[in-house]
Amino acid sequence: MRTHTSDRNRPDRSAETPAHIVAALADHDAAYRNAADLPHTTDAERATRADRLALVVARRAAWWGVLSTWTYLHSDKGAVYGRAAMIARAAEWDRARFWRDTAADWRARAERRPTSDAAGALSNWHELGVSA
Repeated sequence: MRTHTSDRNRPDRSAETPAHIVAALADHDAAYRNAADLPHTTDAERATRADRLALVVARRAAWWGVLSTWTYLHSDKGAVYGRAAMIARAAEWDRARFWRDTAADWRARAERRPTSDAAGALSNWHELGVSA
């Protein structure tokens, strides 16, 4: 006996987030934890760690962008979820910029060069005898 399932009784799989996007975001969450666990006792180690964190966060931002685009194109909830993904992407870009700037400041400290004015507590100008 053959039975037919009408389209309205089938689950709509087109609105499910593709597994590769979910997996990529999870992979980058794990990569972030691994980067955060890198040694950071010296200025050079802190710079290396911050560089790695910046890279991982920038890649994660890109995947949030992929999710945003997919959501707008394939989901009936695109206006809500797509916007949320865009906000997540923007937040990750800001975090990536923070880690890049932090890496540059730690690298400057390691090389005994003045750090940026924005370094705040990391600023080493007084140690180097440099005035603003």
